[in-house]
Amino acid sequence: MNKKFVISLIGAPASGKGYIASCLAKELKEKYHLKDADVADISTGELIRQEKKAKTPLGLELSASMKEGGLAPDALVNKMLINTLHKINAKVLILDGYPRTVEQVKEFDQLMKDFSSAVIFRDTPVSLILERVKNRRICANCGRAQEVSNGKCEYCGGELVKRKDDEVLPDRLAEYEEMTKPAVLELKNEGKNFFFYEGTAEGDEIARSFLTANEKYFK
Repeated sequence: MNKKFVISLIGAPASGKGYIASCLAKELKEKYHLKDADVADISTGELIRQEKKAKTPLGLELSASMKEGGLAPDALVNKMLINTLHKINAKVLILDGYPRTVEQVKEFDQLMKDFSSAVIFRDTPVSLILERVKNRRICANCGRAQEVSNGKCEYCGGELVKRKDDEVLPDRLAEYEEMTKPAVLELKNEGKNFFFYEGTAEGDEIARSFLTANEKYFK
């Protein structure tokens, strides 16, 4: 591989992006013989939390900008992300949920100019997502996710509780439909290396078809 390959994995909250990322990593290691260190899964949300917790200059800027509960400013997110992409030594970088705004889409080409890149967009209907998470719970004791049964964790007997992010899911989905989805579809309209999948497509199927279509980047 002459350049790092950046995969932007985009979809609605709770649409299974994490599972697709794990399928991509598994397929890359099995079919293309990449090592664990060759594949990095990058969440912009997690990067922001790390910067704020470490109180770096960028983290302090983010904290000040987000103190009223708003989103991180696009310019700061872009700055943080480009630093991270250059710093990480992995050959394949999987971005979870970027770009997510019109301004981030406008800067996408500039951010990707030093890398090979592609976009995976999984379009999952809101009704299907809400149905999937309706009975999803997490154990307050061991943290394992599972379906509601008798209210007790099948692994340790702990209490099953609703995930905090599931409680605000309808608001997050509304924000996604209004802001992120239209912005992402601009990438498709611009003729980028863009791959569209229905929300019912299985994660392993997405990984296999996408990597086959982009096989030239792994030689």
